[in-house]
Amino acid sequence: MTTAVTMPTPEKLFVGRDTAAQLLDVSTRTIDEAIRAGDLEAYRLGRRVLIRRDELIKFAERVTA
Repeated sequence: MTTAVTMPTPEKLFVGRDTAAQLLDVSTRTIDEAIRAGDLEAYRLGRRVLIRRDELIKFAERVTA
């Protein structure tokens, strides 16, 4: 009998705009405006806009402080 071991999935380093908006409980438009204003750093990879998870946490701390 073989027992399967499941490893926990590591957190992603980058998230998309939609995921970022869900994590912060805001709209994607709010995320886009923060990126445009320079308040939130984002990276383009092809057509995708990606945000580092640690940048998202820093942004949330600045906004709620």
